[in-house]
Amino acid sequence: MIIAKFCSDGQYYKTVFGLVQWDYGQTLQVFGLQIPDQTEVHLTEEFGTMSFTVPGNRQEDGSVAVEIPDILLQSGKNVIAYIYVCDDSQGETLRTIFMPVKKRAKPENYSRSELTPMQEILKELRGRADDITLQEDMLQLMSGGQTIGSRIRLPIREREIEMRNTGTEIEWRYTDSNEWCSLIILDDIRGPAGETPEFEIRDGHLYALYQK
Repeated sequence: MIIAKFCSDGQYYKTVFGLVQWDYGQTLQVFGLQIPDQTEVHLTEEFGTMSFTVPGNRQEDGSVAVEIPDILLQSGKNVIAYIYVCDDSQGETLRTIFMPVKKRAKPENYSRSELTPMQEILKELRGRADDITLQEDMLQLMSGGQTIGSRIRLPIREREIEMRNTGTEIEWRYTDSNEWCSLIILDDIRGPAGETPEFEIRDGHLYALYQK
C-alpha cells in the first residue's frame, strides 16, 4: 500500500515512494482531503501513453483508496495520480500525486496479464465473437449465445465509446476524444465464404451480421 498524506489545504502536489516495477495488487491511500464520495482518480504513466480512470473509494477512516492497475507497473515508468471531481457543469483536479517506480528485472514467476483491457478484447475477438454485452463496468464477449473467455472489467468509468467502420477495420474512440483507435481488422472476422460482416448496435449490444 502506498500512502499519501496532505497536511494543509494549500498543499496541491505530493511525491510518495514505494512502487516497484512488476509489483501487483497495489493500492494508493490518500489522507487529509475533504472530497465528495464520487471522486475519480486519473492514473497515467509519466512520458507514456497508458492511462486509466478509476474510482476513489472512501474508507471508514476518511481516507480514499485507489486500486492501481497492475499493467501500470510493468513498464517501469513513473506513475502520476490526479484526484479529480466534477459535476454537470465543471470539473477540477484537486491534487496531484507523483509516484516514482523503482525499476527491476521481471520476476520469473510473474503471472499477471501483460495485455491492456483493450488488447484482451482484441485477443478474444479473434475467437470469432459475434456479440458484446456490457453490464455496469463488466464486458463479456459472446459467440452464438455462449460466452467467450472471462469477463473483462473496464477500468475507465463514465466515458462513452463510439465505433465506426472504415471499410478495412473497425475503429473506436471515447466520445470526448478525437483520436480513433483500431479495434479489429475486417479480414480477421470474415465469414465462412469470405463475406464481410455488417455491424449493428441493438439494446446496448454490438452484433456482427453476415449477409448470405
